[in-house]
Parts: sequence; structure tokens; C-alpha cells
Amino acid sequence: MQDPTKTPAKTEVTDEQKRYEAKTSSDAAIETAAKRLAGRQIIRNASEFVKKHISRQPPLQRFFSFMPTMLTRVSPFHFKGKIKYTEWPLVRLDSGDANSWGKMRVVGELLIIFDETILFALLALMTKFQSDAFETSQGELSLLADVQPTPNSHAAIWKSIQRLAGTRIDLELFSGKGKKRKDLKELTGSILSFADIDRETGSIRVVINPYFLEMYAASFVTNIDLKFRSSLKSDVSKAFYRYYQGQYEQESGIDILRLARAVNLEKDLEMRRLKDKVRSGLKELHDRGYLKQYQISRDNRVIIEKSTDTAANFQSQILDPAKIHYYSD
Repeated sequence: MQDPTKTPAKTEVTDEQKRYEAKTSSDAAIETAAKRLAGRQIIRNASEFVKKHISRQPPLQRFFSFMPTMLTRVSPFHFKGKIKYTEWPLVRLDSGDANSWGKMRVVGELLIIFDETILFALLALMTKFQSDAFETSQGELSLLADVQPTPNSHAAIWKSIQRLAGTRIDLELFSGKGKKRKDLKELTGSILSFADIDRETGSIRVVINPYFLEMYAASFVTNIDLKFRSSLKSDVSKAFYRYYQGQYEQESGIDILRLARAVNLEKDLEMRRLKDKVRSGLKELHDRGYLKQYQISRDNRVIIEKSTDTAANFQSQILDPAKIHYYSD
């Protein structure tokens, strides 16, 4: 009979048991990774379906992004008015009249130009860390957003991240028109999958949504020079910069009301005030050398000519998809 006062001898773990446990752990890791890859493949397959569908459209409708005049004719980013909201507005922004390929809508809290700035900063960090899941800080985001690292700006950055996480992008694809219209596919997903903040350290962790990356991010940041954009002082100039970087032509003309709708300027303003806002935004781009010349004609057309060196500096390009490793932890 065993003496209860004696400590039982330790059971030795055999090499075979160690190999079994290692194999079990490895198998579990492989299975988990396979499931993640399968989820990623679902999104990639949907993305390829969309791009193949759009490739059948006329060339000017093939540029797949938020750029207003190329495909969706909708920008989710607005200008923040002087009115302070007691409750932040909820919006359902629709691309309006359907193109031959389909429609897009953005649903969630109102997104402002500052939110676009934070999104650009997060995409830049994604490239820096070469992963769509990364950790940053309030100070680093303040630096990238070109704002002073104050408690107010830190609070604004976190609120912006919350709005991006809560913004849903719906896409509807169809073919044909009228009675011959045939619905093909609908997709939905948010811009950010997850974010959290450590209030003691100010550390922020973010996961960019694979749906947003596959469907929108690459073309959303095409030709955007983050350093140049951050140096612009006016939100109107930033919006015009994004808009004109989405245009293929060196010279272009557009009705002032259409331009206002494209960047979400207040189109109901008195024409004189609207012209002042547009001139102000274009003037900064001209002074910074982005525009060679600009004018508003008597029939209210905004005519611009971009400088020859308007292509982005690829060393400061926001997104380099070839370097991004997707979250797998």
C-alpha cells in the first residue's frame, strides 16, 4: 500500500508523447490558418468577380475606387460644419443613379475629411508594419495626421477610428437595364474590423478589414502622396487633391455644382460663396505647384491644368500591397 505522506513520483513524458503533443499543436495551428485562408479566399473570389464584371465596362468606368467621377460618383468624406452636434449624424450615402455595372452605398456615422486623414495614416502604418493588424500610438497617429498631440486631438483620433470601424460599404452588381436588368451579387463589409485602445499607455491596436483591402484600398490610395496631402492646410484643398488625382487628364473642366457634389461641398450655398470656397481650395493647390493654372468661367465651369509633375512620389506612396501580410495570430 502506498504511503500517503510520500510525494508521488513524477510521470516522465516520453519522446513519443512529446512528438504527439507537438504534432497535435502543429495540426491545430495549420487548421486555424487554413480556416483564415479560406475566409480570405472567399473575399478574394468575390473581389475577382467584381473586377471581372467591371472590366467589361467602358474604360472610364473601370477605375474602381471612391474617386467620384470615375465609377461610384460618391465620396464618403464630408466637411465638418461649424455646428457642434449633440449626436453625431447617421448617414446613408447612395451613389445615386445606377451605372451599367451596379451601385454603391456607404452606411454609418457621418465621415469627415479628418476621418479620411486618419484612414490614410492607418494604411500608411499597415505598409510600415507589413501587416493589416498592427499596434500604433496616439502620438504616431498625430504625427502622420499633422495635428498637435494634445488630449483633444487624441480623443478626436479615437473617435475617428470608431467611425471608420462602424462604416459599412455595400456594393450591388447587376447587368442590363430596365426590364432586362439582372441582379448578380451584393457585398457588404466595414472599413476596419477591430480596434482597441489602452488608456494607460495610449497604445492603439487596429485590424484593417480584408474586404476593404481587397475591394477598395489599392485604388482608393492610387497616386496619393501622403506627405504632400498632409502638408495641405485646407480641407477643401485636400478633397480637391484626392479628386483630381483620380482624373487621367492633365486638363479638365467640370460644372461647379458637379464638382461640389463630387467632394461633398455645400452645393446649396449662394453661388458667390461657393465660388469663393472653390477658388480658395484651388489656390492652395496652385500655390503648392500642383496646379499649373485654374479658373472659373462665366458659365460656372471649373477649368484646371495640372502641373506636369503631379504623379505621386512612390517613395511616400501609402499602400504597397505586395508587402502586406494578413493577420494570422
